[in-house]
Amino acid sequence: MMVGYLKVRDTCAACGQPLHHHRADDMPAWLTILVVGHLLVPLLVAIELNFAPPIWLHWAIWPALTVLLTLWLLPRLKGGIVALQWAMKMHGFDPKADPKKKR
Repeated sequence: MMVGYLKVRDTCAACGQPLHHHRADDMPAWLTILVVGHLLVPLLVAIELNFAPPIWLHWAIWPALTVLLTLWLLPRLKGGIVALQWAMKMHGFDPKADPKKKR
């Protein structure tokens, strides 16, 4: 589905379904922030309360883990959003919709 890191192909390589009209916009970024925050903040607090590591260790681990998890999740969540739009026939994926009709 993806041709680059975040670029969606114009058409599906397997079936030819047009994908150029998807509207993922900011949803993948918002969802990535939500997921990463909900995973890492409780983990950070639990480690701090149970082990109390030195601050330099926090500064070494958490920013790197945040960046890695964000970079890994973002394209997968964008693909999921486009797939959800396709499944729900949103934003031009409905074959019965009139393409000339404006909202």
